This record gives sequence, structure tokens and C-alpha cells, in this order.
Amino acid sequence: MSFMNHPWRPTAAAFFVNGAIFGIWATQIPLVKQRLGLDPAVLGLALLTLGGGAVLAMAGSSWLIRRFGNVGLIRGCGAAFCVLLPVTAMAPALPLLIAVLFVFGASGGCMDVAMNAHAAQIERATGRPLMSSFHGMWSLGGLAGAAAGSLLLFVLPGPAQAGMLALLLGALLAWALPHIPVSGGERAPSGHVSLRPEAAALVIGLFMALVFEAEGTVLDWGSVYLRSELGAATEMAGAGYAAFSATMAIGRFFGDKVRQAWGAMAIMRGGSVLAAAGLAFGPLTGHPWLAVLGFALAGIGMSNIVPVLFSAAGRSRHPDAAIATASTLGYGGLLAGPPLLGFVAHATTYGTIFVVAAVMSLVIGLGASSVRWAEKR
Repeated sequence: MSFMNHPWRPTAAAFFVNGAIFGIWATQIPLVKQRLGLDPAVLGLALLTLGGGAVLAMAGSSWLIRRFGNVGLIRGCGAAFCVLLPVTAMAPALPLLIAVLFVFGASGGCMDVAMNAHAAQIERATGRPLMSSFHGMWSLGGLAGAAAGSLLLFVLPGPAQAGMLALLLGALLAWALPHIPVSGGERAPSGHVSLRPEAAALVIGLFMALVFEAEGTVLDWGSVYLRSELGAATEMAGAGYAAFSATMAIGRFFGDKVRQAWGAMAIMRGGSVLAAAGLAFGPLTGHPWLAVLGFALAGIGMSNIVPVLFSAAGRSRHPDAAIATASTLGYGGLLAGPPLLGFVAHATTYGTIFVVAAVMSLVIGLGASSVRWAEKR
């Protein structure tokens, strides 16, 4: 039997590739800034274009899935995502960079929705929770891509690094994709749904937006908070997000077993409380290392909430549309939340934005019963 014949493995490989490309792109951002001489505001606009492309593509991905199928969209968008990675590293001028980043983000966003829709189908077919491990592979890919990309930049210029890694990831995707089982559009029984599908997708998307807002707050403001407000050394400033990412990745590989033993509601409620406590740890203690510990706790708490929400969307009567809608709202929260919290920090303190993020995390636990049909029955 081929290694890839297990239904989990080829789809997990697609999650890994998607996460790895984003990780590699993160290593390219400083090089792009330096090569094109971009100031922070212009660079921020270019990065917003990438996110905008992803969100717009997610909004239209349900129609594309109906036309081409989950696997067809994973194939097409995955190939485009790999090809465009080195193109972003070679863009000679800002207008071309913006155009490439828009398409780059769109291909990654469409691939993301199709992967999650297919993962939900595999969960339904096997009858057991698997979504957390798929997302764990995405996190592992992001860490591997960032690590490999950083190391290769010691010996290769940026475009060569991106081209070589894109080629390797494209080969992995080409090897895995023929083994992904093509499903005929399974649908969950209507008894699993307690809300109209449209309302369910909106509720799930709102919760996703709150989780992604909290993740983005740690990413965008964690280092600034540790350095500027808690007085952490420069070399320690990045430890908060590193700890958060590491515990999130580890937590996802245990999430399916936790969900099978305790249920989705335990993950939603317990995870939201743990995340809220971790986010508030820094402001409550005022100590940089305790704040880092708090970010690590928040990573554990948040690690499996989004996989549970994707599973919930996958159990609706129109899973592809629900996953597309929820993804769009969720990633919209990732784009809009952290910048808006920047205004809060300007009016108060950096610590205040983590208290706000903690309160938003608690809202997820309070509303967990609205997605009770995510439970395995």
C-alpha cells in the first residue's frame, strides 16, 4: 500500500504546503522592503493587498468549489501558490508587487477554503475528528517554511531561496494530490444543524473573527508590547509570538484526541477561558517573562477552536458555502482587528489591547452552545 493511500495523508500534505509557503513569504518581506526601498506605510499597504486578495477569493470560493470541486481547486490554486512565491521575490517595482501579491493571496485563500472543505468531508466519511491534526500540519508547515527559508538566506539570495523551496513544495504537492480521494459532494444530515445554514455560517465566522483577531494581536503587537511597555530586551521581544506559535502547533496535534474524549464544547469553552487568561497575564503581572508564559497559554487555548469551528461549518447542509462564508469573516477579523486595536493602544496602553482581546476570547466560550451540533454524535 502506498504511503499516501491513507485519506488523511495527502490532504495533510496540502495543509503543510499552504502553511510552508506563508512561512517562506514571511522571510521574504524584509528583503522586498529593502530591494524596493519601501517605507513602513507603503509596505503595509502592499501586505494589505495580499490579505484583501485572500478574503475576496474566499468569498467567491464556494462557487468555484461547485464548478471545479475541492480537489480541483486545491490542485489549481496550490500550483499557482507555489509558482507565485518566487515571483513575489523578484517583482522589480511596487505596482507589479501589489498585483502579484493580490493574486498570491487569492490563490492561497482559495486553496485554504478548498482544503478545509475537503477535510470536513474526510471527517464525515471516517466518522471521527481529524480537523485539528490537519491544522496542526498547517502550523508545522509555517514553522518549517520560516525556519528553512531563514537558514537558506545565509547561502542563497532571496529569489533563489524562494524558487528552490517553491520547487520542493510543488513536488510534494504533485506527489500528494493524485492520492486525495475525490468526493461526490457529501452533505451532513439535516439533523446535525440547529441553525439555518446562512445563520450558522455567520455565527461561526464571527467566532473565527474573534479568534483570528486575538492571534493577529499577538503577532502584530506582542513584540512591541514586550519591548516598549514591559522593558524586555530586544532579543527577547520575539519570544512571545514564538511561544504562542509553538504551543498552538503542539496543541493541534493533540486536539483530535481531546475532542474525541471531551467533545467540541469543552474545547470551545475551556480553550476560550485559557486563552483569555493567557492574554491577560502580561497586563496583570507586568513582567515580560510571565507575559511570554501567558502567550504560550493563549496558544494552547486557541489551538483547537478554529478547527472545531471549521468542523461545525462542515456539518451544515451546505458545507462548502458555510466554510467559505466563515473563512471570509474570520480572515476579515485577522485583517481588521489588530489595526483597530492599535487605536486603542494609542489612546490607552499596549497592555489594554490584550485585555480587550481576552474579553473577546471569553465571548467565544459564552456563545459555544450555538455550534453545539459540531459535537460528534
